[in-house]
Amino acid sequence: MLPPLIRLASCRNLVKKSLNLCSLSVSSLVQSPCSDASDSSSDDNNTNLLSRPLDKLDKFEVIETLHKLNREPNIALSFITQLKESGFKHDVVTYMAIVRFLCHWGMDIRLDSMFKDVIDNNNRKLLSFEISDLCDALIEEAEMEGMEKLTKAIDVLVKVYASVGRFEEAIDIFYKIKRGKLVLSTRTCNYLMNQLIEFGKLDMVESVYRQLKMKGLIPNVYTFGILIKALCRKGSWKEAIVVFTQMKEAGVESNAFTFGTFIGGLCLNGKTDEAFKFLKNLRDSNQPVNLYAYTSVIRGFVKESNLQDAEKVLHDMNYNEITPDADCYRVLIQGFCQKGDIQRALDLHQEMESRGIKTNCVILSLIIQCLCDLGKVDEAVNCFESFKKSGVFLDEVTYNIVIDGYCKLGKMEKAMDLILDMKERNMNPDVIHYTTLINGYYIHGEHWNANEVFKVMKKNELKPDIITFNVLASGLSRYGLFKDTIDLLHDMQEQDLQPTTTTHNLIIEGLCKGDKMKEAVLYFNSLQDKNLDNYAAMMNGYCEANNTKDAFDLLFYKKQLFTKRASCLKLLSCLCAEIETKKAMGLFRSFEAHNDRPCKTMYSEIIYLNCRVGDMETAREIFDRMFQKGFVPDVVTYTMMLNGYCQINKFKEACYLFTDMKNRDIKPDIYTYTVLLNGARTEEYVKHLIDEINEKGLSFDVNCYTVLIDKLCDLNMVDEAELVFKEMRDEGIEPNTVTYNVLIRGLCYHGCKKKAEDLLDEMMSKGFDLNTVTIKALNVEAKKVKFRH
Repeated sequence: MLPPLIRLASCRNLVKKSLNLCSLSVSSLVQSPCSDASDSSSDDNNTNLLSRPLDKLDKFEVIETLHKLNREPNIALSFITQLKESGFKHDVVTYMAIVRFLCHWGMDIRLDSMFKDVIDNNNRKLLSFEISDLCDALIEEAEMEGMEKLTKAIDVLVKVYASVGRFEEAIDIFYKIKRGKLVLSTRTCNYLMNQLIEFGKLDMVESVYRQLKMKGLIPNVYTFGILIKALCRKGSWKEAIVVFTQMKEAGVESNAFTFGTFIGGLCLNGKTDEAFKFLKNLRDSNQPVNLYAYTSVIRGFVKESNLQDAEKVLHDMNYNEITPDADCYRVLIQGFCQKGDIQRALDLHQEMESRGIKTNCVILSLIIQCLCDLGKVDEAVNCFESFKKSGVFLDEVTYNIVIDGYCKLGKMEKAMDLILDMKERNMNPDVIHYTTLINGYYIHGEHWNANEVFKVMKKNELKPDIITFNVLASGLSRYGLFKDTIDLLHDMQEQDLQPTTTTHNLIIEGLCKGDKMKEAVLYFNSLQDKNLDNYAAMMNGYCEANNTKDAFDLLFYKKQLFTKRASCLKLLSCLCAEIETKKAMGLFRSFEAHNDRPCKTMYSEIIYLNCRVGDMETAREIFDRMFQKGFVPDVVTYTMMLNGYCQINKFKEACYLFTDMKNRDIKPDIYTYTVLLNGARTEEYVKHLIDEINEKGLSFDVNCYTVLIDKLCDLNMVDEAELVFKEMRDEGIEPNTVTYNVLIRGLCYHGCKKKAEDLLDEMMSKGFDLNTVTIKALNVEAKKVKFRH
């Protein structure tokens, strides 16, 4: 290859030679009729001009032809296209001729496409030069001839480089341009800087900006706005503020774009309070502020889970007569949906529509999805039908949410109807919709229908993806269809898809759930390169099959599994449920030793187990260690501890712990008070607890009433117990079988035979049964009556 300087000199000479050729007589390639043609659409001219085999042309004939066709753009474009199709191998000179022609006619889109061809390595067969050679020739000719139109080509080349993320080459062009010779358009420079931001090259933006200014760039308001955006994303707030000063010095007035960019940058980095203050100062000083700035602040507060302040922004807009758009409401509605406050989301949606702001499918999808997530699937479906009747466009995403909702409700026919409805509305159900249906059928045990949907999906030429196959693998294995599961894996491979770790794990756990333990172990053992996730899946599978012994053994065989918190917690829960105290404690101690990030739920599980078996000393030790690890026990854990102390008659310790709970501002609930009422030993303390319940505005439930009645009977306050029983029914809370048994037993022990019998008749009429303790109490009372007589 020639040295760079010699190569550039050669390019310059060839370019000059090509220019000289333009003044020569017309080659035999271009016949005389063409020179007289004035109509660029003439078919005869096309035929005469382009009749020769193009792959036989040399570069000088190509250049001369393009020059002759300079006034015939359609024919010239056809010629260029046929050159490419014929396999003609361009060099820098012929390509420069094409560039010159396209620049002359202002064909920027063609230039863009052509430069992409040069950059694309797949097109090397058509080119005999490097892109850097073309770039050098472009810059040299533009600087030498002062051709303004060629500068446009350099602009386009920079944009093409930037569009594909090849920033070093784009920036190199600026370094090659001599100061004062060429000045690229500000729009191109802005595009390059913006692309750097989009590709995360924030540190390069400032240096590129400085280089561009050195090359003569005159920045406009958007240049400064892009620079502010880059600085904000880096967290360089002080530097961003300095840019506003630079704008004033350059005589460029800040506009809504630059202010909005700065506000958006503050919000993006958790400084939404400062952003809102800045926005209000701008507004109060009559500076331009657009909706984007307000939306950014709302989005910032929502991101910080500060919905109250997010709503204040909306109120501030209304107060200052700035009309919010659907996007403002969407961001706020999304925040309340994420929080689970569907009522506030619905209120905001109603407010939006009442102001004449049209809703859209994105907002409606948020609302419907939130209802589904909250278990209000019926409401979600009704909401969807209502929106559909109103004529609002609902997209494929919304339909899929509702299809999934119908599947959760078990209304599979309704789900299928929505697929048909989509087709009637010229919407094409895709792989996601069919996968949702398949999953729904598996959930409800209709694996045959799931398979039918899969067949329909393939018949409609929809290629299943890995998620579809994972759903199928999970469903088939869950129903014990081992052979079908293996066949499915073969089907996957035919579709050029390989089972992932997730696929293997779903099959292992599914087979265990489907009571195919042997097959699960066989499949697990067949995996050649088992990873830790596969071992975790096998351990989960053992737990699903209530085989805690093998799960426990596998954990201690593969001790790296202690890093799998969810699997360890699953095993611990199973061991606790089976009251395998020794193993559970062994797992807990080992988990603490192997994992420097203990799990709060794991502490609660082991505390509950020790409370159940009455080992309050160990329970208290672990309870105290929670605080040492930085965890604050919640109301449930405190309640478990209180119940444990009450069960072993250590009510004094329970009272101390209850005081500690309140001192830590952990609010007791009705279950906490139920536990304490059950453990109370004096009439005074019972009344104190009742007063606290009422003061806190808590509502008694059937369990709390039952415990209170039982406690009053134990304290020889049977009349008060009867009054509580009456109050309970007056409040609309129906007593259950335990409540009746407790009061009947209390009445018997206190000699109220007639009342006990009447209550027994009422109880039996409701279909409730006596328990053995109550029967014994009735028998004892009957013997007492018989003895008296």
